[in-house]
Amino acid sequence: MIHNLKFCDLTLKNTHAILVMHEGTSITMEIVMIIRTHLEDYYKGAEFLLITDRRNTHTIDLDIYKNKTMKNMKGIAVVSKNPKEVERAMREQALWNQSFAFFDNIIEAEDWVKTFFN
Repeated sequence: MIHNLKFCDLTLKNTHAILVMHEGTSITMEIVMIIRTHLEDYYKGAEFLLITDRRNTHTIDLDIYKNKTMKNMKGIAVVSKNPKEVERAMREQALWNQSFAFFDNIIEAEDWVKTFFN
């Protein structure tokens, strides 16, 4: 299932979601709550992982990590070949207390997801 929202594309699969923010957008608490609603409606408490494909430049309010996370979201994968994006994700990793991984492409990230569900 794909949701084309005004600020992102959100693809929902059985074991994971893929988030692609649109160029120039900002991930704020308000946007996180909208995305979260879609995740809750789809996964209904089932475990899943989030892959964030960072191909587009966007900003992130790091306070989003202070908000209580979804208990059924078991990890985050960041996909990017951009060194600046990886550096930013490393700062985010310090704010996240579950699995957090970095990959160069979606295929590698989806292979990582499989390790949680085999």
